[in-house]
Amino acid sequence: MEHNMILSTAAQNALPSGVRRMFELAKNYPDAINLTLGEPGFTTPEHIIEAAINGLRDKKTKYTPNAGIKELRDAIAYKLRKENGIACDPDKNLIVTAGATQGLMLAIATLVDKGDEVIIQGPNWPDYRGQIDMVNAKTVYAKVDEHNDFKMTADVIEPLITDKTKLIIINSPSNPTGGVLDWEDLLKIAELVKKHKIFIISDEPYEKLVYDGFEQRSLAAIPGLEDYVLTINSFSKTFAMTGFRVGYICANEHIVENLIKLHENMVASVPEPMQLAAVEAIHHGDGDVAEMVKYYDRNRRLIVDGLNRINGFSCLCPRGAFYVFPNVTGFGMSSREVAEYILEKTHVVTSPGDAFGPDGEGYIRICYASKYEQIKEALARMERAFGTK
Repeated sequence: MEHNMILSTAAQNALPSGVRRMFELAKNYPDAINLTLGEPGFTTPEHIIEAAINGLRDKKTKYTPNAGIKELRDAIAYKLRKENGIACDPDKNLIVTAGATQGLMLAIATLVDKGDEVIIQGPNWPDYRGQIDMVNAKTVYAKVDEHNDFKMTADVIEPLITDKTKLIIINSPSNPTGGVLDWEDLLKIAELVKKHKIFIISDEPYEKLVYDGFEQRSLAAIPGLEDYVLTINSFSKTFAMTGFRVGYICANEHIVENLIKLHENMVASVPEPMQLAAVEAIHHGDGDVAEMVKYYDRNRRLIVDGLNRINGFSCLCPRGAFYVFPNVTGFGMSSREVAEYILEKTHVVTSPGDAFGPDGEGYIRICYASKYEQIKEALARMERAFGTK
């Protein structure tokens, strides 16, 4: 390319995925056990697949309203009222998006201008930083670690607020740490938002993947936040529907009106058969979710206990999502070196902590949504390679 053909700043600054990098390295090991990608360990339940197929057979192949079909918006509004305590008018407060990922990009593009500051958790899901870069805003990291249970609480956030702060993003349960915010934590964050009058996104795709009797609650259920909070969710993780690309945003009417305008310029609308599958998931998918959570919980206990027996690892037991984020400073290497060392010695693929921002250094991420026997074998390989405490 000629030197005068300059790409955008966002494209030039975009970081290659450290997770995908490990995925590519794993191709050199035919017997590799891959615990990197945040993919549910289940296929989509059959009745949800059938709902999408029936939509195609019924010739539901045209554009839909930008905000999504009414049947799905009604179902989401019902779900939000019943499960989350969020008052939601399906005709005014909702938009269906191409997964939570596009929902987040849409929300950031709607709320944030060049030079604004956005506070996110560190370590964090890498796409937050990438999307903030795409609108030429500045990422500010609120550092969390195992000493505060990986919780991005009000006392961590408030010292970072400046007159340039436009948006805060919280993610509970969290990717990559599995940390969760208690109701008391959310109440304090709500007071912070009202005090400083800052927009806040509550990114909730793992809301139902919680353990030990914990129930994740929504920030938007707290009165007085209607002008500030956007709830973003997805069907991907909860219902094992990652490939369906259906998510949604719930926010006040003025914000939603502007989300719809930009959504038209991004993807126009989500395919109707996929939306019909999401309707089926809401109305008839609770049993599937309960089985998945039970399975993930068994894997969670196995991997936490196993890692804490092995030299070099110290692993906090997460209360949500399907990731562990063990401290690996005991190896005396960088997180990237540790991930590559584990791969070389055991053919187990993990994600280096620095793939989740600078505050992820010293950790690795392991997804335990895989088959139980695979995790058991991965632990056995690491125990043989590194020994026990």
